[in-house]
Amino acid sequence: MNIINNFSPLNGIQQKIGSDDTKKHIGLLLSDECSVANAGVIGEAFRIANEIEQAEGAPAPYRFSVLSSHGGSVTSSSSISIWTQKLESYSLVDFHAFFVACHEAGAPDALDDQLLSWLCGPGGDAHVRHQHAENLLNNPSSIEPPPVPIFWFRDVPTAAWSISTPPADLALAQIERDLNADIAQKIARVLQPHVVTGAKFDFEDLSAGTTEKIHESARWIRENYSNPISVAQAAEAAAMSTRNYPRRFKSELGVTPSEYLTRTRFEIICRLLVETDLPVDKIARRCGMGNGNRLGRLFRKRFGVSPMIFRVQNRVTTGSPGTPFADIRQTSTTATSDGQSQ
Repeated sequence: MNIINNFSPLNGIQQKIGSDDTKKHIGLLLSDECSVANAGVIGEAFRIANEIEQAEGAPAPYRFSVLSSHGGSVTSSSSISIWTQKLESYSLVDFHAFFVACHEAGAPDALDDQLLSWLCGPGGDAHVRHQHAENLLNNPSSIEPPPVPIFWFRDVPTAAWSISTPPADLALAQIERDLNADIAQKIARVLQPHVVTGAKFDFEDLSAGTTEKIHESARWIRENYSNPISVAQAAEAAAMSTRNYPRRFKSELGVTPSEYLTRTRFEIICRLLVETDLPVDKIARRCGMGNGNRLGRLFRKRFGVSPMIFRVQNRVTTGSPGTPFADIRQTSTTATSDGQSQ
């Protein structure tokens, strides 16, 4: 038996959150046979966030839209009808974050060329449209990094959340990033038992594109090695939190951001020593190592010889093959305290 749209909990959520263009627009894509519980808890999380902010005298930060590929009424697994807007009425960049409900057996029914084209946007890579839907669900970072966070969640019963990230946790990850951890925890307590862990919500781990962010930040470090660089600055360049950034960086590249910066600097220093006649002091300043005395001390600790001895031993003109630069970066895997990001 269908229940008329006015009784759908999601319809009420859409009305309460409102349509102010200044608010962060949250989108939720559903298809037939969706779970009202899973969809509802996402909308409820953002509704409570609005209430908390308004109670503090601040404007409501969010507005919420429920969409489907065809628009109109979507019939849930419990025969409750949910009114949706048509996906093609928007583009992905109209949203601050976007949630996609996927059936237990795989991706949503709408995950076809139409949806993939919509996610890619105008001019998106054609090969993305032909990637298998299950691969997108299990490895969302396999598509090109989206302009906004896209959260894929399996639309499974509550009992199956132990093997899947609960949709509430995904919503709370976004809220923590937008507002703060205290508000996210307050909402988590209200939503129990819809939240499995109640732990800190790792936005970067849950969103697509983190790998690309890390590699972009590594490129940024290599481009700015001559300047003082802190971990906080590198995290900001990656658009990640300082809490999660160092851990994710090491997971992706095998070293901390500080050690990566140090290795980059020493790689350039070694190259300049061999290929130029620049004084050690000038090389030190050019590579962000302070002065020649400090560089000499760190260089001896890392390589066991002074910069000048290294220059003599590895001069190309001597005919000696010297130490390949690819190997120089691996000579020491532990930076001195003075060689950390600074």
